Amino acid sequence: MTKHIVKIFGERNTGTRAAIRLVRQVEGVSLRVRARETPPVDTATEVAIEGAMKGHWKRLYLQAMADDLAAPEAADDPWKHAVPRLTPAMRAARVKTLILVRDPYSWLLGLARRPYHIKGPNAESLEDFVARPWLTEGREGMPAVVASPVDLWRAKTSGGMIYRDTAIAAGLACEILRFEDFLADPAGSVIAALQRMDVDCADLRPARTNTKRGEADLSRLQAYYAAEAWRVRFSRETVARVNARLDAETVAAAGYALRDPADFAEAVPAAERAAMRREMENLTTPTHGGGSDRETGAAAAT
Repeated sequence: MTKHIVKIFGERNTGTRAAIRLVRQVEGVSLRVRARETPPVDTATEVAIEGAMKGHWKRLYLQAMADDLAAPEAADDPWKHAVPRLTPAMRAARVKTLILVRDPYSWLLGLARRPYHIKGPNAESLEDFVARPWLTEGREGMPAVVASPVDLWRAKTSGGMIYRDTAIAAGLACEILRFEDFLADPAGSVIAALQRMDVDCADLRPARTNTKRGEADLSRLQAYYAAEAWRVRFSRETVARVNARLDAETVAAAGYALRDPADFAEAVPAAERAAMRREMENLTTPTHGGGSDRETGAAAAT
């Protein structure tokens, strides 16, 4: 059987976790350029962190140690949430790449509600979240700090389009998969993408439950996003702030369009605004504890 390496890239909350779960079902496919190595652990420093830190601060320090240990491996095999980058090792391995993208507005809402790797407190509203500086991870291939979370979307999506062109020019297969299409038909969309990359795949079975604990199941998510019910959380001003940080060419290349602020309400309904504030306060991220179950409107698997 032909062996393939399928590399998956995508910003947080674009469906990478669920896509990886599906691709792992395909016989003869590996998701890594090289086998994951177990790096040596600095036990003394780890013990010091365990003794001196608690809660999210402890997790933050331990994650920083893990990122440092993973740096040599990332040079050959970048993190799935990094700016897509075609390394010499990936070229040599003849990787096939699946890049997931998502509508920038619904993506922003998903990140505000589940701000993976956030450092410090969340904003109090979606409008304020657009203007909140973001401290990035070292493995993202980004500046240490960006002025807005929207900059993550712009850089990762633009990088993905550049990566696709570079890969194709090098004779390597690369497919862009929109989150919305993936959500509508998880198995079918992944099978189609793999087949376009000449990867033979058996029937894949998507999980009917969300890979994120406490989130809505697949059928409810499909209905929610098909109706773009998330739009109610955006005010005219929030859309305008998002647009100011987007590049129309990159948005179009990913299969989307800039939204017209005039198509949105002047203000978010009070009940929706209050619900959004509660959700943003009730973080469940690698650097924050707590959290509660969330209903429809959740982002799909990261």
